[in-house]
Amino acid sequence: MSWIKPYQATGLGSLPHQDELTALQVIAKAMPDWPHWPQLPAKMPEQGFVVQYVQPLIRLGVLTSRPLKDPVFVRTEPGWEDKAGNFYEQYLAFVNGDSRAEQTFALEGEAFAGLEAFIRNFNLCFPKAQGVKGHVSGPLTVGMQIKDERGRACFYDETLREILVHCLTAEAVLEARRLKTLGLPVLIFIDDPGLFLIGASTHITLTREAAAAALAAVIDALHTEGVKVGVHACAGIDWSILFALPVDVISFDAYHYFTGMALQADGLAQYLEQGGKLAWGLVPTSEEAWQETPASILRRFDEQCAELAGRGVDAAVLRQSIIWTPSCGTGALPVELAEHVYGLVEGVVDRLNS
Repeated sequence: MSWIKPYQATGLGSLPHQDELTALQVIAKAMPDWPHWPQLPAKMPEQGFVVQYVQPLIRLGVLTSRPLKDPVFVRTEPGWEDKAGNFYEQYLAFVNGDSRAEQTFALEGEAFAGLEAFIRNFNLCFPKAQGVKGHVSGPLTVGMQIKDERGRACFYDETLREILVHCLTAEAVLEARRLKTLGLPVLIFIDDPGLFLIGASTHITLTREAAAAALAAVIDALHTEGVKVGVHACAGIDWSILFALPVDVISFDAYHYFTGMALQADGLAQYLEQGGKLAWGLVPTSEEAWQETPASILRRFDEQCAELAGRGVDAAVLRQSIIWTPSCGTGALPVELAEHVYGLVEGVVDRLNS
């Protein structure tokens, strides 16, 4: 029996609202079966994509956060090696179940106000929920944004990359544990759109192996917690990277990047036959959404299914393996447009279930 039923929906995470309760109401209306907790980067910078899940490194002084939105590993600062050593001690203690070390990685404060509101108001807002969805920023994307003292992306440095992956892993594990307290199946997306850089002529030293290993570390830790794991990339990437990983859901922008997925139909077919699922981001998170309706989205979907069937993908398996989502997060959109996007997702799922 599938862990998620066909024709259900969830979201990527971010919304542009200024208060959590309003965001929860938007999510509850559009995604009552598999709600996600809201990330509100427009309300507070601590919820920004790059900084939200590296708060432990900032608190321990391993990352310098001046300004907050642009943290840097400055190994030339006095005492940096001691601070990094302290991080490793705390991380190893956390892995070994030390509750005091767990506090070092606690998901608390303004960075996780949305998660707190989600859990606190869950029974009221989501009485029909069949599962819950969380999210964590991906190691490659964050690692290409956070620099070292020379201005070089920290992902290229093995030591700094290891610190970053350990931090993101601990945060993801604690998020999984918090969401499991709700008593429902848990799905967590690792949001890593930076995967599109692999193979780019501008990043020739970025290896597929390093990116896959970083993702695998987070995926394996989450699977150990007994939760399902998805990877989201809202760009055109070599999907074979994800087909080769033990990922339960591949989340992609089916509105703009369907062709790239169709060109890898053989790998997709095998992934689906092995039980993998797709988060079908066919509702655009852009001004283009104003031109769409649930009917127009579904017409496009039928065309896409027909093309994949012509390339050897079992149409019935495909349709039974889809979770509906917006193509990306909506945190950078105007509120009215973001709510329209969520309304389109709701309308599509309603039509499919009618």
